[in-house]
Amino acid sequence: MDVQTLKNRLTVSNANQVRVPDLKALGNDSGVPMGELHDLCYDDERPTLAFRAAWLLEYIAVHHPDRFMRVAHMFFTRLPHQENPSCQRHFTNILRMLTHHKAPKSYQDILRSADREQLVETVFNWFIDTQTPVAIQANCMDVLFQLSHEFTWIREELTLQIEFLLRDGSAAIQSRGKKVLEKLKKPLRTGD
Repeated sequence: MDVQTLKNRLTVSNANQVRVPDLKALGNDSGVPMGELHDLCYDDERPTLAFRAAWLLEYIAVHHPDRFMRVAHMFFTRLPHQENPSCQRHFTNILRMLTHHKAPKSYQDILRSADREQLVETVFNWFIDTQTPVAIQANCMDVLFQLSHEFTWIREELTLQIEFLLRDGSAAIQSRGKKVLEKLKKPLRTGD
């Protein structure tokens, strides 16, 4: 599949909406050019196209790890440059999976080879940005907690930031924040 066909499948739809079953079918198509798909996630001129590309990238990361691995290095390298909040939401969902202690071995390997300090800095910046939507902040809490086993300083900073957010936070922030705080209170153990 060429990039124009990919763009067409992400934009052409009935009633101006691409249906989820159509996106899932596209995600299951092994002919999707992964590099081009990843590039579309950064299309500043067409944010809806970027959003759909990010949704598709997340779907592939969940259901076809071997295909996601083709762009995993690029995913980590370009992550700090993702400014579209709709895409950030899907990217943080991917990061929650990649940083989880039960992630597939291929994901654990690519995470070890990534610039994790840059990853932590990017996710923290998204987390503390007052313009960041709640769903992304909640995902960032999980990602940062999961990386706190390697970067122990995260625990203190994350605790302070969550406590600050809990003062006036939405119900979603309250719920996720309290869960992450409970985990942060426990001693560090492998596999949390």
